[in-house]
Amino acid sequence: MKSRLVLLLATLLSANTFASSVSGPYAGLKLGFTDYSKSTLPGQYGLTAGYAFDITPRITMGMELNATELGDSHFFKGFTAIDYKTYSYSTVLKPKYHFMALGNQPAYVAAVLGVSRVEESRRYYVRGEGYRKDRDQDTTGIYGFEVGREVTLNLDIVGYFNYQKADLFGEDNYYRSYGMGINYRF
Repeated sequence: MKSRLVLLLATLLSANTFASSVSGPYAGLKLGFTDYSKSTLPGQYGLTAGYAFDITPRITMGMELNATELGDSHFFKGFTAIDYKTYSYSTVLKPKYHFMALGNQPAYVAAVLGVSRVEESRRYYVRGEGYRKDRDQDTTGIYGFEVGREVTLNLDIVGYFNYQKADLFGEDNYYRSYGMGINYRF
């Protein structure tokens, strides 16, 4: 029993060529939902561009730029309907651990740590003035996790969860984003 456990650990930690096959530039698309503290589950989409560096044969470090629309919806404050659009522009680091998944296709798990600029515009009706537009922004941290699996030599499917908290319009706003994406490695 102990020898099987040691063999399993040695297999998981052995130096294979997973990471070297995934190092280099990549670009991707993301689709998902955002659980916003003011409104639940507006749709989300975004673009990703990054570069992965080999650290060890099983660990890579991804550096990524993201542009994401976190939501385009409305919420009510009292009897006032407020339409909003929220965007996030982030720079993140992703330490990734690569392993073999079912079907001998490489997969990975990654932590997400970075800095994000959240911008939100709001539009609402004020009696006597008509429609009023307000805009605010905040720089904040972003963190989460990601799992991915290689579909072909150049294509990965990813699932992600990210969390951000921004101080906009004098209020604490929370954004929990989750969804799926596809990355193409060049």
